[in-house]
Amino acid sequence: PFPVNLPLSFYASWNGHTAQTLLDTHTRYGVNKCEISSPPFLTLLSEQLLAPFFLFQLFCVLLWSLDEYWYYAIFTLFTLVLFECTVSYNRLKSLQRLRETLRPPTRVSVYRDGGWGVVSSEDLVAGDIVSLVNGEVPCDLLLLRGGAVVNEAVLTGESVPQIKEAIDVSDDEAKNKQRFLDLDDGSAKKSLIWGGTTIVDCSLRGSTVADNGDDTKTKRNTDTGTTKAGASTLPPPPNEGCLAFILRTGFETQQGSLIRTMTHSAKSGMDGVNTRDTFFFILLLVFCAIIAAGVVLNDGWDDPTRNKFKLILHVVIILTSVIPPELPMELSLAVTSSLADLINGDVYCTEPWRIPLAGKVTTCCLDKTGTLTSDEIRLRGLRLPPPPRAGSRLLSSSPVGAEIRCSGDTKHGTNADLVSAKDVRETEGYIDTLQVMVGCHSLALGEGKVVGDPLERAVLEATGWSLEGNGVVTPPASSSQQQSLFICHRFSFSSRLKRMSVICKDSNNSTNPQQLCLLAKGAPEVIKPLLSHTSIPSNYDDVYRYHMSNGQRVLALGCRHFSHGKESRDVSLLKSKGRTYCERDMKFAGFLVLDCPLKTDSFRIVNELKASSHDLVMITGDSALTACEVARNVGIIDTSAKDTYDLRQMKRLGDATDSPEGGSAFAFVPSQAVAGEYKPEDCIALVRNNLKVMKDMVEQGDLALCVTGEILEKVASDLNTKDDGSKAATDRKTALMTPAAQSILKDLVPCVSVFARCAPRQKEAIIAAFNAAGKYTLMCGDGTNDVGALKQSHVGISIISVPEIEAKHRSATEALKAQHRLTKKAKKKNATTPDSEKQHDRTVKKSLKLLAEAQAELNCVSLGDASVASPFTSRTTSIACCKTILQQGRCTLVTTLTIYKILGVNCLVNALLLSQLVLHGLKNGDRQLTAVGILIAALFFFVTKGKPLSSLSPQRPPSSVLCKAALLSISGQFLTHLVVIMVTASLGSGYLDPDDPSLIPDGPFTPNTFNSACYLVTVCATINTFVVNYRGRPFVQSLPENKMLFRSVQVAYLLLLVCATEVFEPLNQLLQLSPLPGGEGGGWPEVSVGEVSGVLKLAVKLLGFKGVLCAIMILDTVVTWKVEKSIVKYFEG
Repeated sequence: PFPVNLPLSFYASWNGHTAQTLLDTHTRYGVNKCEISSPPFLTLLSEQLLAPFFLFQLFCVLLWSLDEYWYYAIFTLFTLVLFECTVSYNRLKSLQRLRETLRPPTRVSVYRDGGWGVVSSEDLVAGDIVSLVNGEVPCDLLLLRGGAVVNEAVLTGESVPQIKEAIDVSDDEAKNKQRFLDLDDGSAKKSLIWGGTTIVDCSLRGSTVADNGDDTKTKRNTDTGTTKAGASTLPPPPNEGCLAFILRTGFETQQGSLIRTMTHSAKSGMDGVNTRDTFFFILLLVFCAIIAAGVVLNDGWDDPTRNKFKLILHVVIILTSVIPPELPMELSLAVTSSLADLINGDVYCTEPWRIPLAGKVTTCCLDKTGTLTSDEIRLRGLRLPPPPRAGSRLLSSSPVGAEIRCSGDTKHGTNADLVSAKDVRETEGYIDTLQVMVGCHSLALGEGKVVGDPLERAVLEATGWSLEGNGVVTPPASSSQQQSLFICHRFSFSSRLKRMSVICKDSNNSTNPQQLCLLAKGAPEVIKPLLSHTSIPSNYDDVYRYHMSNGQRVLALGCRHFSHGKESRDVSLLKSKGRTYCERDMKFAGFLVLDCPLKTDSFRIVNELKASSHDLVMITGDSALTACEVARNVGIIDTSAKDTYDLRQMKRLGDATDSPEGGSAFAFVPSQAVAGEYKPEDCIALVRNNLKVMKDMVEQGDLALCVTGEILEKVASDLNTKDDGSKAATDRKTALMTPAAQSILKDLVPCVSVFARCAPRQKEAIIAAFNAAGKYTLMCGDGTNDVGALKQSHVGISIISVPEIEAKHRSATEALKAQHRLTKKAKKKNATTPDSEKQHDRTVKKSLKLLAEAQAELNCVSLGDASVASPFTSRTTSIACCKTILQQGRCTLVTTLTIYKILGVNCLVNALLLSQLVLHGLKNGDRQLTAVGILIAALFFFVTKGKPLSSLSPQRPPSSVLCKAALLSISGQFLTHLVVIMVTASLGSGYLDPDDPSLIPDGPFTPNTFNSACYLVTVCATINTFVVNYRGRPFVQSLPENKMLFRSVQVAYLLLLVCATEVFEPLNQLLQLSPLPGGEGGGWPEVSVGEVSGVLKLAVKLLGFKGVLCAIMILDTVVTWKVEKSIVKYFEG
């Protein structure tokens, strides 16, 4: 692929392709095409028919044909070819659907050979400079000049459009340093536009307004973020679009990667036989078959009456009989059935092989905002210092260290001390706070409305100000004394820095309206060091920690006025000095206090998952106190706030440099404690010996632990020491993924319930640590910041987040609940009237209409059937999809294990039956095998139709067919069937006349008592394997609830009884069964054939042959049922 890790200055200074570089790039990297071939059906079918396993299946069919099982061979060949035809047809339809998702090529403006031209989007190559306008993006791009608003829902599931800005290398030039492009870096993503996304608004001038005190129209490129060479010197494009550098094309793009993944899944996603468990399971069966085949070969090889070719043929058939040809077909049925159920539940899966993994999940990791809570942000108010003197401004005249106003005797106050946005707007002294609220954002106009972060939109709406243009906010008409605010430059939000800031004109400065100021907001603990010491209130920490401990989100506001020299009006100068310089010595402007309402079913689903033996973990970017309180509200944490501890770095005494292996510099302290306010006895040192104790306390509900992403990185850094004690140089992005870091993290993370202040790479490392600890992980997030973690987990679920629809759904649900309470109360008081009933009906109808509208809007959300963010994508806004996927995962896993056990027992029984028949020179009839084949195919199909239960069981299903319980179950059932078949063989052998000329060794099939009795008992054993091994509750429907399977089994038992009692002789004739002896064993040889035969003689005399045969089948059914249930009870309780 084209290099995408070059210096940013290279991309910024690139002047487009020349004829020669265009030819070289075209030859080396290809053009922008995602060609999905749609081969003819016969071509796909031929690929399936030439697959190794199908050739083995064909070989088995040939063996049966050589043994004159023509009907059975034709039936088996028909079913196998039909299955392969179905697979080929599904592949063809999947490829056709994928082809339909590809948009037709469009015309794109591209700069080549020193001039603008228009080419097809399919002719674009990496390195082209293109001009983007509203519409679908043709490939992955780096924005060089201008700005755009991009809807990325088709790739990430994120419904909120993203603001994209041009790369900025001016600071690099000023400091003579070089930065490289990193596609995984959060700061670079703001300039990356992915192929397949949709631009809803773009401008060559960008999303911010450039200004250095002169006419902005003549100085556009001062804020384009480019150097004097390259994109900034190119002539304006004819379509006035924003300029971008093509990084990747075709299948190398994000959209191409998704298409490639789905194409691969369409080809091999249903392959369930290439697994380690399957390999070893078949190996065990082959070992058993070798023993049976060896006995047959040893017995018949020296017999001169045996046909050596037929003998070898039968030996090979015995060997191949334990490798069921229908294995891929049966396993795919289980997966495809669950896949269809998931699609019906609006869950789409690009990697179907992960569905059984969902049944093994032990740890569920959940994001907070947009997952547990809504993305709908509500501004609760602000906490501010006392107002300044009359006629002055807050940040310049407040008393030094003035406390934030608090009611009562506490240092932190309460929610009653919150100041509304309206009060801030109408109080002249709060103008600086108001400017931070309305100016420090990354909102933009797209499709005629404000788009961007819901938090920023909520704050802007609360102030009453409006966004008139990208970078211009205007006050409401009632605020005649306030002026519009012009944003000149943005320092975008960074998950690493946990803050953002903007440079804008201080238009409300009456003495100098062109003066520049910096407005900033961010995490309180991050903003505090950037504030001037004289402006930090003495109760700064108490206030923000109080609100966070109530589950509220708190942002600190800061402001700095540039009043000296040229920097007071020159944006370029400030940009050249860098972000660090601009953001220092700010004045405190207050706290924003917000909250995100819990989604209506978060508490219920979390507690259902906990009750089903899943560990629940929250991984979020919010603060530790806020995250812990929300985790407590939804049930992830059961302890009180005083029993919740978070990990902090402690000061080392002396020269101690021990790692967490002993004498660690890290310890868990009470989460509500402020640094320096906790006693040593309240701390729990992070040492390996303590982890076991803490884990036990967490499991008992006596303790809850929280860790921040920053502390995790410090732990990793502390571990990464050289032999001389110095720190080894590591990349921050990979520090948590080093073997040393993962070795301690895999012991630490299972004890932690909340991971706070986590950047995307830290979330990914946490999931990797859970995996390394032997956990099966589920990660559910909103598909943007969680992409790395979603892909790292075994089951990654991306859910869409639409705050407007969630708000409508919540209001309708709350209205219905309120009306229900009022109605119930009125009925108790017997105060219902016709008018109140009419009002009740109107309210219910209105609420139901809102719910229907919300669901309809949700179905219309622009989201593809799958997301590149994760293997599973849900078109629902709640975590209920986690429960759905886990239910289907357990159902698929249990069904798969059932199929393995049924196939294993049946194959061993068939090998045993074949060996017994061959030893006596006998065989089964062609129609007999065909009938059994039809019966098995039908029962397998109905087994896969079992549906998961509505609730998850606390009991976990077995995770592997190689577990002790499964292997012991197969062995116990086989031994039971072995004894029964041997007894039946002994019973039938008494009715064989050695001098009968029809008993020709290895001759054609001739029905007799021996093979007929063995056949009926074997069929009974086959039916029993389905009845006994069908797991049912507590994971899937019970046997009686699976109506189709239950009725089929009943019919099979009835037909078996009819054949054994010869009630309907035409059926016996159809199945090539010989007439069974009646009454005593008249043909039984006089010579003794052992003690068992003596017992059988007595039984035949008492019950008759048919009675004994029926008793044997009943005994087999009862014993196998008891064996299986005893084993299940022993291992699972």
